[in-house]
Amino acid sequence: MSAILRPWKSGDAEALAGVYERADDALLSNIPDDRTIVGAQTWITSITDAEAAGDLCARAIVHDGDRSEQRILGKVMASGIERRHSSAWISYWAVAEARGHGLVSAALRSFVDFLHDELGIYRLELGYRVNNPASAAVARNAGFIIEGREREKLLYDGVRYDTEVCARLSGDPRHPGLRMPIAAPH
Repeated sequence: MSAILRPWKSGDAEALAGVYERADDALLSNIPDDRTIVGAQTWITSITDAEAAGDLCARAIVHDGDRSEQRILGKVMASGIERRHSSAWISYWAVAEARGHGLVSAALRSFVDFLHDELGIYRLELGYRVNNPASAAVARNAGFIIEGREREKLLYDGVRYDTEVCARLSGDPRHPGLRMPIAAPH
């Protein structure tokens, strides 16, 4: 499956709402509550506005087929960009059919390189539930190092989950894996 990373654009709202409509349990906890086209447009607008303000950086993972199609396969995002300490919080998700192919790992490796090299962010952090080996593999395959465990941090459907917190510093060795092409901003 061939894919690229590119900025979100307002024309993605309908496709993003379609992703929301087909979301499985693994994706439901990572998407907004308003899963309509209007909700998707609101999310995209908030993301692009925050990116313009320098508060975050988000990229869509899209199928690199016919340019008129460009199906949304997932997203990578750096939020809470903190300039004083040069840090950001990383998140990612993928639709079910895009999982298990190394796609998100390749996207995250490219995104991490971009954040370190182009945006000058020194420390990138992320966390995942310890019962989510796929998310752990993505983090590990992008060069993130586990720094600790947060006990019972998350609550889903009345059940508490531990999380592992990881970080990647700009001076850490680059993961040798494949990178995903990044499209220029529009």
